[in-house]
Amino acid sequence: MDSQQQIGDLLTHYEAEHLIEKLQIVNIEEYGSQIWFKQDEILQRLNMQAHVNAMVKSDEFIMDSLVTFDKVKILIYDLIETEIWKQKVLPLLKNHMLKINTYRSYIAVYHEAVVCNLLEVIMFHRTAVDSADEFLIELIDYCYRKLVHLTKFPQTKKVTKKTVEDVLKKTRIEEYQEQIDDIEFKICMMCVSIIRFISDYVKHLPVSVVHHLLEVNDILCILVPLIEDKPWLRQTSEGEREKYENSKWQIVEKSEYSKIVKLEANVWITIYNLFMDPECRKKYELNEFRKSNLLRLRKYMNEILLDQIPNLSHMLRTLEELSIMNVQSVPKSNPFIVQQIPEIRENIIKGKNWNDIAEKQKNEYFVNDKETAKQDMQRLADLYGQNIIDGLMEGFKCELCKKEATKRCSQCKTVWYCTRECQVAHWKDHKIACKKIVEENKEKEQRKKEMISDLGKENVPVDNLLNNNTEKQILVTEIEQKPQFKQNDAQLEQQQQQQQNQNLDELD
Repeated sequence: MDSQQQIGDLLTHYEAEHLIEKLQIVNIEEYGSQIWFKQDEILQRLNMQAHVNAMVKSDEFIMDSLVTFDKVKILIYDLIETEIWKQKVLPLLKNHMLKINTYRSYIAVYHEAVVCNLLEVIMFHRTAVDSADEFLIELIDYCYRKLVHLTKFPQTKKVTKKTVEDVLKKTRIEEYQEQIDDIEFKICMMCVSIIRFISDYVKHLPVSVVHHLLEVNDILCILVPLIEDKPWLRQTSEGEREKYENSKWQIVEKSEYSKIVKLEANVWITIYNLFMDPECRKKYELNEFRKSNLLRLRKYMNEILLDQIPNLSHMLRTLEELSIMNVQSVPKSNPFIVQQIPEIRENIIKGKNWNDIAEKQKNEYFVNDKETAKQDMQRLADLYGQNIIDGLMEGFKCELCKKEATKRCSQCKTVWYCTRECQVAHWKDHKIACKKIVEENKEKEQRKKEMISDLGKENVPVDNLLNNNTEKQILVTEIEQKPQFKQNDAQLEQQQQQQQNQNLDELD
């Protein structure tokens, strides 16, 4: 892969704002429609850009724009709606899904992972958590359901490499169900991170949200079994240990057996945030069951773990003190607390005829004709033809030594390096290309500025100025929305009306 083109097609700040403004609630009856697929494409683009921003630690304008335009709530609503669709409608359509093209049937179930993944990235920031507002309880409930599902997930602790015969023996329905299960597992793992990020700001959360987190859902109770089961670890039939990290299974080197997996660290930090916070301790009603549940953690808190997460030593000491305490089940609920009730899920489900919805989507949206297949292939080419995907999935490679890279050229921002030494050594070869890319980017930005400055003054030849279809669409929309341009349109209509009246007078 030519790394100089790795991020050439990603969204600019301007394009991202335009796409985010277009995000809207799509009713569950329209799931799979053209409007729904268009929004799914937008979300996938935003998700990829948000991950790139996080990877290179640059300006996270995707998160900022989602907060500015109050679209975090739209994401949470979409997430819950997709979950309901998979539970209520997908079972009625599963056999039909096998008859349509693979892309459409896969995206229908993968959409939930896209939205959840985008939320996972932005919830790292407190501004995004605050922006969720009353929808935060809905997100906590959603994550709780996924964590419960994770504890019940069929644990394949020992996996066998599949042969060609194994793949050929599988039926289409078995393959599709395997895809659904794999996506569900990924979503559950994302929810582990989301809950951890929310717990990081527990001191700043409303009282009703903390109450919902600790008492209504009892997140602490569900996290302990995850520490015991460790669903992020498994072993192959060849004896190799694998860990689930960065959304894929990776072989763990023997030298890293003692190193804690990121997901497990997130669980420990979440427990620490909720259990060690003084205000949370006051609100968490300890009884014998909860006490025994928390004390199960002690046997996993060894020196190896404490060396990697030193703060847990304080929690271990607190657990030891708890073990010798007599727990009295005294209600700590405040009679004056206003408890928020999650309503989104109930409102979506209320009054729906799932058979009618499934029949409509089967006949109108999930169809198997050549035109639909052609549109899907075009959408796939437009979306996943971006070279950045390889970098996101496999990690960026150093342009010189091909090792994993975490730094990039500060000027053109397209070439990646593992160390400064490699960058200096490669500069002679990269210098000319770097200068050319920088000049092209400057020209592109200058064209946009000229275009914007001319809005409303004259008819700008958009097709001559811009080669990118997305840029054309965005700037043409801006022209139509510009007040000066609307005023010119009004003047033109007035002149036409006057001319028409004059012609009528002449006829009289």
